Amino acid sequence: MAGADEVREQRLLAQGLGVPAHRRPVGAVRLLLAVQSQELAHACWSLALRSDATTEDEVRAPLDAGDVVRTHVLRPTWHLVAAEDVRWLLATTAARVHQANASIYRAQGLDAAVRDRGAAALAAALADGTPRTRLELAAVLADAGLPSAGVALASLVMHAELEQVVVSGPARGAAQTHVLMDDRVPHGAADDADPVRLLRRFFAGHGPASVRDVARWSSLTLAVVRAALAEVRDELAEVEVAGETYFSVPDGPAATSAAVPTVLLLPLYDELPRSYRDLAHPRPPDHPHPPGADRFVGSVVAGGADLGTWRREVRGRVVEVALDLAPSTPEEVRAGAEEQARRLAAFLGRELERR
Repeated sequence: MAGADEVREQRLLAQGLGVPAHRRPVGAVRLLLAVQSQELAHACWSLALRSDATTEDEVRAPLDAGDVVRTHVLRPTWHLVAAEDVRWLLATTAARVHQANASIYRAQGLDAAVRDRGAAALAAALADGTPRTRLELAAVLADAGLPSAGVALASLVMHAELEQVVVSGPARGAAQTHVLMDDRVPHGAADDADPVRLLRRFFAGHGPASVRDVARWSSLTLAVVRAALAEVRDELAEVEVAGETYFSVPDGPAATSAAVPTVLLLPLYDELPRSYRDLAHPRPPDHPHPPGADRFVGSVVAGGADLGTWRREVRGRVVEVALDLAPSTPEEVRAGAEEQARRLAAFLGRELERR
């Protein structure tokens, strides 16, 4: 029987956080299958921690090239997904996202007919192959007599993404664009819904994890997840901790000889803290912030514990990084956190300012 500390260490390695990380950013996306990215800059740092990228441009390049797309999938939020995975993931989870959005659709007066009209208008506008920004798509919807602002705009664009009509295109300055899915992502031979494939990929890039973790992460029902598990259970390794069973892929990244990093500055919405219901990294009694007190900060993980929080603010050519660590944090860990702040500044191509 494995202990909680061993499970946490295996999760770090499974998610590609082991050192050295000999993979490109696209490989890191494929490993995790989908990377939550409503805060794209933070998602880029997540991928840097799991790859050999040394600059933000290296991480963003696959998005501009179309090797990685940013779209709504799994849950009603943005995710980065490798282009070859996006169609089957949408086929597997889009219906569940629509269910989650049902109350918003009703509140905004977006019945099925209105949503379909919106998708058709967007498709017609993008048919010439020109990528368009969110503001330009809003103008398209307004010209079609459809809602074109706020939550209604976001919902209509999300609907078109979930229906595989539009997807992210290359950046235009600081703005994301959209293009036709068919122009960006070719159809493949394995684009159908496949919960078993999702289960295998999740455990490969996140295990050891529970069926409840899969259901929470993917929005699939427990019944669907358990049925998928029944098909592949004999392929998986199992460990039990405190009465809960956790599954992993025996020859996955956690089985490699990579070492756990000394200190990690995990960004906002990182896959490590957000992927699991149980066995989170423990906090020391003098942790500076109660759980849930700071929703928009990253976490500092070292020595198998969550030791504090960090924030970043980019101002011109400077990135300001604030570390707030438990008073009991060892000096060598503080030094490691400072080194990671310098690494972040170099990644962003900016001067570091500490506060």
